[in-house]
Amino acid sequence: MILILTYIALICGGLLLVLLLLSIIGGLDLDLDVDSDGLGTMKSVLTFFSIGSWVVRLVLISEANPVLAFVVGAAAGAVGVYLLSLILKFLLSQQANVNWTVHDAIMEKGTVYLRIPAGGEGIVRVNVKGTKRELKARSVATEDIPTGAPIVVDEIGGDGIVVVSPA
Repeated sequence: MILILTYIALICGGLLLVLLLLSIIGGLDLDLDVDSDGLGTMKSVLTFFSIGSWVVRLVLISEANPVLAFVVGAAAGAVGVYLLSLILKFLLSQQANVNWTVHDAIMEKGTVYLRIPAGGEGIVRVNVKGTKRELKARSVATEDIPTGAPIVVDEIGGDGIVVVSPA
């Protein structure tokens, strides 16, 4: 019985390790369509059997009652699955949306990269979501805005060009 539990624990633990390595190396990007609950269910089942069988094995080695050993093993497996779900939930909550749109530049400060002539267009550098972006710009001022001058993005024009004013 202890030998069977050892094999179950080693196989389940090995499969968990293989899944971990595959997700790190390949990102689990497959070109197939499978209707399932995802790999989270498989990881939970493997975690349950791996932890549960190790605990049952340890309790049986200490010469305890086999029924008690299986109850303790099932409880340990359930706790392992619960902790795994908490860890995964925490990791998924740490994701950030790094996509940006030109509307994120409104009311941001920046500098002129390519001078903006009166009534014309130029290029400004604006910090959008922590990254400097070069955007086409049009000025509301009646005079030229020289290169390096500080600006503030006031609005987005209908053509997607930012409308700026000197800061």
